Formats: sequence, structure tokens, C-alpha cells
Amino acid sequence: MPFNLILTELAKKSGAEGAVLLSLDGEVVASFAAAPSVEIDLIGAHNGVILNIVQDAAARLKEPGQVKAVSISTGNSRLTICTLKEGLCLVLSMNKSRHLGKALSESRKAIAKIEKELG
Repeated sequence: MPFNLILTELAKKSGAEGAVLLSLDGEVVASFAAAPSVEIDLIGAHNGVILNIVQDAAARLKEPGQVKAVSISTGNSRLTICTLKEGLCLVLSMNKSRHLGKALSESRKAIAKIEKELG
């Protein structure tokens, strides 16, 4: 299943405005935006840097294992950043009123499909 289809399904099932799969250095691998006004590629561009900062902080705290997900909330919006193998991350952009648990659950399903595609 192509990555764009997986991201489209993820966004629709989670109620997200957009989803982007990118490398930790910010290179877009695939993306989906529910509307042209959602600039998901730009929204996702710097999230690899944020994820690296969180992973460094977790390592300093001697937390075992890799950081799996980070959620950032603003006044009306929420970004969820999830890690994958192969140095990739998945970013969801959604309205803050959307259910975070549902978004994380659907993200895990999408990640399994993406990692299966990666081999």
C-alpha cells in the first residue's frame, strides 16, 4: 500500500487535518492534507528536530528505550509526532478537540503498515 494512501486513511480515521511521513532531518517522504490550506509539509518540517531534543532529554533522564510519541498542544491545535524505524517520524496535525488517544491508536496502526512496506 503506498504511503500516501496510508496517510490518507490515518487522517480520516483519526480526524486529523493532515499527516506527513518524514525523515528526522525534515525531508518529506509522503504527505496528506485534508484541504489546500493545510500546509502539512511545512508543519512537519522541523518536527524531527523537536523529536531529537525530546530523545536527548529522555536519554539524560536514563529512560530506557526510544521515545515513541510526543504531543504538542497550542490554543486550538495539536501536533503528534511518532517515531518509526529507519530514522523516520510521522506527524499528525489536528484540532485540539480531536481525541488524542484515537490519534495515537490510529498512528500505531499506520506505522505498522508503513514499516511493513519498508520491509
